[in-house]
Amino acid sequence: MTLKLQSLNNVLLEKATQRVQSRLGELNKTRSAILAGTQAETDSRERLKLYQKRQASLALSEGHAISAQPSIFEDDTQDLSRLGNEALIGTRNDLLPIEFFEYGLYAARSVGRIEHVEGLRFGTGFLVGHGLIMTNHHVLPSEHEARQHFFELGAEANRIGNQTPSKICSIEPDRFFWASEELDIAIVAVVDEDPSFIPLDHYGWHALIRKQGKIKKGDPINIIQHPLGRNKAVIVHNNHLLHIENGTDAHMFCWYSGDTQKGSSGSPVFNSRWEVVAVHHMAIPQTNTAGDILGKDGEPITRATARRHPDQIAYVANEGIRTSRIVDALEVAQFTKAHHADIRDFLLKSWSSPGAQRRGLRAAVRSAQAL
Repeated sequence: MTLKLQSLNNVLLEKATQRVQSRLGELNKTRSAILAGTQAETDSRERLKLYQKRQASLALSEGHAISAQPSIFEDDTQDLSRLGNEALIGTRNDLLPIEFFEYGLYAARSVGRIEHVEGLRFGTGFLVGHGLIMTNHHVLPSEHEARQHFFELGAEANRIGNQTPSKICSIEPDRFFWASEELDIAIVAVVDEDPSFIPLDHYGWHALIRKQGKIKKGDPINIIQHPLGRNKAVIVHNNHLLHIENGTDAHMFCWYSGDTQKGSSGSPVFNSRWEVVAVHHMAIPQTNTAGDILGKDGEPITRATARRHPDQIAYVANEGIRTSRIVDALEVAQFTKAHHADIRDFLLKSWSSPGAQRRGLRAAVRSAQAL
């Protein structure tokens, strides 16, 4: 029996699949442009202007100017006899400053595993400041469900150096809880069970940046996650933003390539500056017009094969919720508890303050140095 999308009884997945199916042309156009090195041409003029404006602003604030990469042929004195000694191979410059990895390690410290107390379900979440974590609504859909889970930091393999114990945090929705089923986002408070080890705020946090222009189509993305509830893992750089749009009924979402698995829900999706650009919420399977989910061989996959070999399912793209849209929704959210509204206001103010992301990463540096 073939596996039908509708038989999964997953409304979120059905809606996401419809969104992707109607945008396959755009996704494939970006994929082709990435291979050709012309990905910048696939984004809208409006979004490119926002991106360029933000990059110029960041360059000024960091004390350096943006300049174009010079061609080796612009200099008449270039020694062409040494031309083959070094070169950029491919259609794009993949050179990164070495601090990219250092920043990534600090960015990863605030990403943790969300686990049901009976081990029934897993997800990923990350600290966003003031003892709050962000994940998906389908991971923590209610205050009652939230109480049945805990948040674990530091669940990662470490074959070099000393293995440090992980930190367990209980989840406390009474202090703060907000969830949006439409966006598939939840924010909830956690409690540090052992502040004598490493205080929770020393793990760092990620400020959500409302301003658009953090990334453009074709740019690399990075995802830190707990796939299948296992130790922390990362996909880095060789994954790309495939599509994003404004002014449509799907403006809240973006689509990107990269390997994710069950348990990756709620993972932060980063740009090359380790700024959160989206929150991952699902991978979209490839389907045919009859609604059959396809395997990697292009044929409808059977339910039995999908159960035994889930890695044989073909996926079109991942879908995430855009950071700017999360901030917009949180700002207008209504709360029945006054102290929840107060915490929301304080959180939004801290995110929008100058240098918020840098402060979050610096806190992670302190905890790393304490180990």
